[in-house]
Amino acid sequence: MPRTNKSFQQLPAAVQSALLEFGSAIRVARIRRRQTVQDFASRLGVTLPTLRKIERGDPGVALATFVTALWLIGLLDRFRDLAKPESDVLGNRLEVSRLPRRVRRSTDDELDRL
Repeated sequence: MPRTNKSFQQLPAAVQSALLEFGSAIRVARIRRRQTVQDFASRLGVTLPTLRKIERGDPGVALATFVTALWLIGLLDRFRDLAKPESDVLGNRLEVSRLPRRVRRSTDDELDRL
């Protein structure tokens, strides 16, 4: 009997939806490239049931396996772009909001010693 992780059952709806979209996108890309499930699973280094899980967006599949599938279909660079700090809109806004409103000249000449 397969093990189930309780945390997978409590995933937010947005996360579940995103996993389904990722899986579906991988399946569509595989089909567009005219690759059979057997060929793609072999290239990916997984079994057919694991590939089916990937294409269904199963949260139990290792992230490395999902990322390798994206690499095989040529979408790894787009995935990398998601993790770039400049793509973090909220983080960038928070950083800008914490900047001082005014910058004053230092009284001790620390800058001259640099």
